[in-house]
Amino acid sequence: MGRASTIRALPPELIDEINGLLIKNGFSGYDALVDWLREEKGVAISRSALHRHGSALEAEFEEAMADARRTRALARAARQDGGTQDNAMLEAATEIMQDNLLRVSLRMKDEEDPTATAKTLSLVARAFADVGRFDLARQKWQAELNAKAADVADKAARLASKGGMSEDAAAEIRKMILGIAA
Repeated sequence: MGRASTIRALPPELIDEINGLLIKNGFSGYDALVDWLREEKGVAISRSALHRHGSALEAEFEEAMADARRTRALARAARQDGGTQDNAMLEAATEIMQDNLLRVSLRMKDEEDPTATAKTLSLVARAFADVGRFDLARQKWQAELNAKAADVADKAARLASKGGMSEDAAAEIRKMILGIAA
């Protein structure tokens, strides 16, 4: 097992400050950051310890940014397929939550405490179930919305035809109503 991180032993506010500077500096400038910590904060941290922390933070940062990009791409694709923005975002969020829960599960293989592993896996399993229930409710809501929209679209088309509107105009109204709900 590796040695304990000297960065993790620092106060959370200082860690947040270090993390902000690492991100701001594009995960570079470690020598200047070591000097700043020593001179301004009175903390002696080696460059290698800071670099290990920065590398781990950069990986987490890139993963989070990839999640954000993937969420936007999923939402954009869902909207292009005819979904509403709200439904597309909910669908994308569900996929991201499931992906993150899977990552937590995979990280548990490195955990040395079996009790902590069992507890965390139990929480992850419960979270998976919650996400699954949420997704089913979202799908049911979307199906109900689509059925109501189809009913309204049919009624509007019938009223339009009855009122003397052309078949094409009535079909266009129906298409617009269904496009809103899809």
